[in-house]
Amino acid sequence: MLPAAHIQRGGYAQMMPNTNELGLFALGLVLLPGERVPLHIFEPRYRQLFADCVLEDTPFVVLYSEDDTTASTGCAARFDELLERHDDGRISVVVRGLEPVEILREIDGRMYYRAECRTCTDTASTVDPTRTAQATEQFAALAEHATGSAQTPEPEDGIPWSYVLASHVELPSVIKQELLETRDENARLDLVTGALEHELAGHKRAELAAEVAPTNGKVPLD
Repeated sequence: MLPAAHIQRGGYAQMMPNTNELGLFALGLVLLPGERVPLHIFEPRYRQLFADCVLEDTPFVVLYSEDDTTASTGCAARFDELLERHDDGRISVVVRGLEPVEILREIDGRMYYRAECRTCTDTASTVDPTRTAQATEQFAALAEHATGSAQTPEPEDGIPWSYVLASHVELPSVIKQELLETRDENARLDLVTGALEHELAGHKRAELAAEVAPTNGKVPLD
């Protein structure tokens, strides 16, 4: 029996081969490199995927799926921590994103879907420090507004800064999927900055609405 502890960690610094045959886990969420999310596994096929990945020491792919549409770019991941095994066979785990991958073709042969996958490599470019600073400042502004503290996340070895920032705030799945599919860090930083600005504006609008609600929608002037 696996201990309720760390199973294995991985990340951009531990790159997979350029192509690999991996199991697919379709979910209504987007996982980013470096991001850790809890999952509750109850379907037999995904319980088998968990068992095979742990036994064979292999990653799998989280794919965003919604309204009968599944993305063709996902995030390779590992089962990072086993939280609990339930008596009825359900499993509570934490998964951690490794790197973006593209689905090339599906492969039969197991209970769950598998596919030949190719690692998505960023284009060679110099990261703009101004864009990095803008995204970081916008994250700090949102954090301060929401929590009272302008803290920013710690960098992670091998994980682009855009993914680190985006992994520490609740962003719409469509934005996260666009980040996952974008192969230029400067473009991702711009996306993150814009998304954080939008989130901050939304927080401020919600606060204003709460303040003016008792006054029949009129903003008090004193």
